Amino acid sequence: MNPFPKVLKRQDYIQEGANPALGVVLLGCTVGDDYDNPDNRVLVVRDAAVAAFSFGGDELVSIDAGAGGTGYALGENGTLISFDWLGGTTDAALAQSLQRFSNPAVEDLGPLRRLRLLGADVVCAGSVGQAYLFAGGRFAALPQLTVEGEDVTIEDLAGTSASDFMVVTSDGYGARFDGRAWHKLDLPGNSSLNTVCRLPDGRFAIGGDNDTLLIGAADQWQAVATDDMERDYWGIAAEGEAIYLAHVDGIDTYDGASLQPLAIAKRQKNEFVVLRSGPDGVWSLAGRSVGLIAAGRWQVMV
Repeated sequence: MNPFPKVLKRQDYIQEGANPALGVVLLGCTVGDDYDNPDNRVLVVRDAAVAAFSFGGDELVSIDAGAGGTGYALGENGTLISFDWLGGTTDAALAQSLQRFSNPAVEDLGPLRRLRLLGADVVCAGSVGQAYLFAGGRFAALPQLTVEGEDVTIEDLAGTSASDFMVVTSDGYGARFDGRAWHKLDLPGNSSLNTVCRLPDGRFAIGGDNDTLLIGAADQWQAVATDDMERDYWGIAAEGEAIYLAHVDGIDTYDGASLQPLAIAKRQKNEFVVLRSGPDGVWSLAGRSVGLIAAGRWQVMV
């Protein structure tokens, strides 16, 4: 049974999601469009069962979770909600597990944009190169990323821990953090970079504007040639040897030789932005649309 058609309420809009375990999908949604008084809903979809909680006062921008049962939802103004998705099998149980934390430094610096579990570490980053490690109920500021003395906007991050991860920026830069300092990456091209994922072999894949797909690590990067498809890539994820990239009109797949459109039947409700890999495959999560790529095939969920 597919529960997704009944999961979303009329004003729910998916911002991001996660797949921490087989048959478990977390959806982080904003509710409505009142930016002065933002409201959000987080849904835990487990097989045919659904549990949810709401929180307000900050607009949800990112969500992630680990297989052990702890999930995190991030608001752009520094709100962090932790919850127990494993024990939260009902709305009441999920609500009882909530803990809310605040990062007051964000108000002065600028909005946060992304949260990721990097191994056992919870790291979030934002719009003026700021990054934080969340541990023990507190935010510890990491060194602020600047390039040639200028602030940069971190769009996404990926890695194995808080002392070994990389970020990409809308300014066209990538940088690696080694636990003490940032190191700017020597990337080909200068297009805006929007999304990054870690590949199974330890390298990284980066997607960005103007058909940008970069693959590599450290200072060894390959720019994948395209046929000038005039696409901006907003989401990226990998399954096995395949890399998937989401653009406004669909999803492309890279098999190590060329980029090709993934076969997806046209539907009025299709939206493509976020791609997240997990035990079930690669999930496409955006707006009112949910899809799953498993074994190279697309399945519509809603």
